[in-house]
Amino acid sequence: MSMKSLLKNLVLSLLMYSVLNDIFEQAVRDHNSTNLDGDTYESRMYYGIKIVRENESKTITIYDTARGGDYYKELEEEEYDLFFDFGWKTAVRKLTLVRYKDRLKSVEEKIKHEINGRNNAKYLVYLKEIRANTMNKYYNVTQKLNQNVKST
Repeated sequence: MSMKSLLKNLVLSLLMYSVLNDIFEQAVRDHNSTNLDGDTYESRMYYGIKIVRENESKTITIYDTARGGDYYKELEEEEYDLFFDFGWKTAVRKLTLVRYKDRLKSVEEKIKHEINGRNNAKYLVYLKEIRANTMNKYYNVTQKLNQNVKST
């Protein structure tokens, strides 16, 4: 690797760290974010999105706690881009809306399958309750997102 490309990578890394640090500080200042600090790290969570800054290395990582099973999954590169473009609160809300849309699609498929299959009335009522609750949550997050747009 040439010296020029090494320098370019270093500058990009420093810039990315600076932006991630700003996003972390936004999460710290956000009164809706839950403080989850541990002995070796600082952490905040909002709508299931967790941002962690390691005390020793100062590494900052963002996780989606709703994915992954036993361990939290780090966000994909394009999901990090939402944070770079919109900041902590708006990016978290946008990711939450995507999660709710996915959940609604899944519930709709289960409802269709149940109606065309067993047609279990109790299970259908349960699925419709999940759909209604998810739609209410989607609406509430959308309202908060729209309030942010109007206030800026």
